[in-house]
Amino acid sequence: MKLKLKQATILALLTLIITSCNSYEKLTYLQDIEETKDTAIFEKKKTSYKLQAGDLLYIQIITENREINELFNPLIGVNASQYLRPETMFYTSYLVNDSGYIEMPLLDKIYVSGLSMDQAQDTIKLRAKKYLKNPQIIAKLANFKFTVLGEVKIPGVKQVTANQVNIMEALAYGGDISYNGNRKKILLLRQTEKGTQSYRINIAKSDIIKSELYYIMPNDIIYVEPLKSTLFREQTSDYVFVISAVSTTLTAVALILNLLR
Repeated sequence: MKLKLKQATILALLTLIITSCNSYEKLTYLQDIEETKDTAIFEKKKTSYKLQAGDLLYIQIITENREINELFNPLIGVNASQYLRPETMFYTSYLVNDSGYIEMPLLDKIYVSGLSMDQAQDTIKLRAKKYLKNPQIIAKLANFKFTVLGEVKIPGVKQVTANQVNIMEALAYGGDISYNGNRKKILLLRQTEKGTQSYRINIAKSDIIKSELYYIMPNDIIYVEPLKSTLFREQTSDYVFVISAVSTTLTAVALILNLLR
């Protein structure tokens, strides 16, 4: 009896250890990351975002002429908290149309599709110089939004004012991955001029920091898949419910038949 109890205790401890190891592997980010300290760094790899149809550009043109400034900058003097609202930015920014152009007062149509923000700013400045004296141009993307779905605590479309967001920050906007989320298999859908590209991301490994996928792009969709164990539990739960329902029904039928005898 004592031998069986000892064996059962050892088995329980082994099960606990294995379960703890599995939980660590499933729940921890960047498991193999090392301290760089002052001797090394993770090189930043960020692909420049290329403008596409549907983007909104906030463009400010400043000149020595006050009337020209008011024409291009209707929000001068407005409180920052008001013009940073998504609805305000929508109505005061310039839409990249399906043909790739924005249309501005005096400057007419300017083709910006496929350009980075720096290139678009230079293009707008070059056009403005034809009509305005010493124009200063400020151009920013007004609709940096992305979508977080799946096994996160706060799924939805996220609108940010930052000019860059990495995958860790994006997941933080979603309230972090839930216990049931698969950190080794995150689907990233990225919109481009030619169509949608798909990628798989493993944030359990430090390689992601060195990857071009570390920084997300506007309009990205991030889907966190559930763990297989989660799916198994859900399916098991369904099967147990069905078996329980059938068992209860058979018991009820048997009871009724006994009463009718």
